[in-house]
Amino acid sequence: MKWFAINLIYQVISGEGKHSPQFNEQTRLIKAADSFNAIRKAQQNAGKFNLPIKNSAGDLVVWKFVAIGGILAVDEPADGVEVNSKIIEPESSKTYLAKLKHRNKSLTNLKRLDN
Repeated sequence: MKWFAINLIYQVISGEGKHSPQFNEQTRLIKAADSFNAIRKAQQNAGKFNLPIKNSAGDLVVWKFVAIGGILAVDEPADGVEVNSKIIEPESSKTYLAKLKHRNKSLTNLKRLDN
């Protein structure tokens, strides 16, 4: 088994979502046989990493999983530990998601790279 740092991207929605667009990019450590399985494991568990909370205004805040943004093999650490996280407030959700989709395309052929 190998360790991978995987960048997971979430849209952060507070209340009814009538606020500036927010995206949270988190880097998490995943243990898997290869990068293909690491991505699959991250996708399967993405909803479990960020449970909804109430903010100071009493609004429910949820993290909606959007996509995997990147992956990097790393030395052995602890499974599922968050390594990095940032909130993104783009001017346009549409532009941000289009760029994310373009970046994410390169991950679709990783199975071939592992061999």
